[in-house]
Amino acid sequence: MLGRALLGLCLLALGCDGGAAGDAAGAGGAAGGSAACSNDAGPGSVCVQQVTGRTVDASGQALAKLSTSVCGSVCWFGESDATGAFSVSIGERIVPSQFSVLTHGRPSHTSFYFPLPESPAPSVDMGELTLLALPPSGPELVVWSDKQGAPAQTVTSGGLTLELTAGTQIKLDVEDVALGNAGKQFRVTPIPAALQARFAPPALGLLALWALGPFEAAIILEAGGASALARISSADVLGLAPGTPVEWLALGSYLFSDWVAPATFGVVATGQVSPDGLRIEMNAGEGTRYLTWIGVRKKP
Repeated sequence: MLGRALLGLCLLALGCDGGAAGDAAGAGGAAGGSAACSNDAGPGSVCVQQVTGRTVDASGQALAKLSTSVCGSVCWFGESDATGAFSVSIGERIVPSQFSVLTHGRPSHTSFYFPLPESPAPSVDMGELTLLALPPSGPELVVWSDKQGAPAQTVTSGGLTLELTAGTQIKLDVEDVALGNAGKQFRVTPIPAALQARFAPPALGLLALWALGPFEAAIILEAGGASALARISSADVLGLAPGTPVEWLALGSYLFSDWVAPATFGVVATGQVSPDGLRIEMNAGEGTRYLTWIGVRKKP
């Protein structure tokens, strides 16, 4: 299982509780015994013994042997069993608003941060967490780990186009690096309107939403490695009028907490519908610093 193999690598990213991660591995990720929750995590912290749930696909069928983690400033890991059920042992006081359940769906399914409830009980049941299928393949990107320079790139998947200027590179998350060529493929799943509320609050007013792979990849400059931008556009499948101003929102990641607030959607770029009405674009000089999930809405 890829997620289990990556437990040793997680210190490169969010950091892991080694004992919790080890205890949580195995059937259903359950660990024996309950911790005392004696640590003090400050105001708003509550004792959480375990987080449970079930990973399913869009039809409600179980997704087995998926690594599932509870993440914030540190991660605890579990794994779904044959029925999709998982149990992650925590045994510590945490501030719920600072943690989410990350479903590790790669390479076949989407990954997503599902926030913990604001006031959880000691045993938190997240219910069914839906992972959607990613395309089986997509155009292969030139990435930082290839050491093949930083050519200009334009790739399209799922109706979404990603553009990188020459001198800009994509630095993959460790999970996608471990996948080899599959982790370098640009693969996009449009989220059906009927399912969007499972992932993004309706109050955001999103007109379209997409899940991107590679997930949690950073856009950087070849020279020096500073943060850079990638532009995203889509066909105007929404039928918006030419010139309609829009906002692009992305899903925040715990790996990049100085960007969009983790596990929430925030505005990362503005844009408009092209003069011919064919495409929804980001404005010149704007873009996204990371690849996670992205949505579009009319500018308020």
